[in-house]
Amino acid sequence: MLSIGCYTIHLVDVVPSSLVGKSWEGGDNPAHDTFRSSMIVYTAALPNKECQQYIDRIYPSMRYMLSPMCMRSFGASRYHIVKRGYAIDNGAYGYYLRKQPFNDKAFYKVLDEWSIGADWVAIPDKVGDWNITLSNLDIWLPRLEGYGCALLVVVQDGCELDNYTELMSVLSDNRIAGIFVGGTTEWKLSNLDTLSMLCHSVDKTIHVGRVNSGKRIRLCHSANVDSVDGSGMSRFRETTRIVCDTIVELNNQMTLF
Repeated sequence: MLSIGCYTIHLVDVVPSSLVGKSWEGGDNPAHDTFRSSMIVYTAALPNKECQQYIDRIYPSMRYMLSPMCMRSFGASRYHIVKRGYAIDNGAYGYYLRKQPFNDKAFYKVLDEWSIGADWVAIPDKVGDWNITLSNLDIWLPRLEGYGCALLVVVQDGCELDNYTELMSVLSDNRIAGIFVGGTTEWKLSNLDTLSMLCHSVDKTIHVGRVNSGKRIRLCHSANVDSVDGSGMSRFRETTRIVCDTIVELNNQMTLF
């Protein structure tokens, strides 16, 4: 057992009920129909032709990430790929990299057009600031719950400083389906096992962002993470090859048991 604040966690390997037969307002959520033998993998919904061809041939189960940052280039010619499944990122990290303010109007536009059928939505966060991200939940949850999507809170550096007590309190909210692991690379990898265990102990989903290598795919798979995403699979053929080959290998290993 592990004590986290006032919570006592039993260290057992469980399949999160949030991924089994869960229905959300607006229709059945395909990510929750059945538990999969391995992680769900997403990439940006703007893959170049070479990357898309490799995905189609080797790992056609790839799903896609829609974001306010990419929608200007996401035309009707690409709609067919998201029929395989998609989630909605809030785009905060992209705005952060470009030193631009968060565009809530663009975010709402994506939700208005694509929320029905989305696997989940990442609640807008303040990159690098867990405390502001946490306090802003009071603003965003009432705005987003009406869309009927599974909502993931973006966790990052700092959420471990109170021994995850505040995070466990957030996860006790029925409006929260799980977490999106952001944060710095070092923090993410060093806290991954604990975050996964905490989520699954309370039947919540854990998704990890910026997973663009075979090594990180294996680390997330070993930690029993539910899903990952990385934009590299839509941009660089070698990254696409490594990630697709690795996830197929892991899936094949799972079928042996």
